[in-house]
Amino acid sequence: MESLMWEKINNFLKGQIVTSIIYIALGACLAFMPVNTINVICKFIFGILLILVGFYHILIYILEKLNSTILDLFSGGVLMVIGIFLFMNPQIVVKLLPILLGTFILVDSIWSLKGSLKLKKNGFWKILLIGSLIFIGLGVSLVLNPFTMVKYTVIFAGWIFLCNGVVDLIYLILLRRGLKELKQEAEAVDAD
Repeated sequence: MESLMWEKINNFLKGQIVTSIIYIALGACLAFMPVNTINVICKFIFGILLILVGFYHILIYILEKLNSTILDLFSGGVLMVIGIFLFMNPQIVVKLLPILLGTFILVDSIWSLKGSLKLKKNGFWKILLIGSLIFIGLGVSLVLNPFTMVKYTVIFAGWIFLCNGVVDLIYLILLRRGLKELKQEAEAVDAD
């Protein structure tokens, strides 16, 4: 039973490490190629995704007329129009992007803060605590959007994502190491 629990925790941490690496990659793209990254995010993620969801709802209406309602057709049409509009005019999403990125960083930093408090036995917990508090402040500053030019806000967000990904990666590696030590101690007690 305990072995299953340790395995689940280990798999969760591996997934979180992959997420941290994605943060680092996204942060590097935002920091070093802000215009290209924004176009990809705004056009393809928001625009094409909404177009596909709209198409799906229209297809549901066409193929399953008995189970669908006129709302499927209407919502599909609206989503497709919004998707096409966002694909053609990504500047609208660009204005919301700093708020979305800031909120994302804020939530992730609060999670890191909570995790750093759980690592009080480890000597690095104070560094992680301070780092979490700094990233909470940076996330709030992104949400409040202190920059006049969106490009600088995106570069700032990129650096925050990059640094946050590195801090999360360090935190997760330390957490894995701490859990491994706890598991070995538990196995040693069980062996006695």
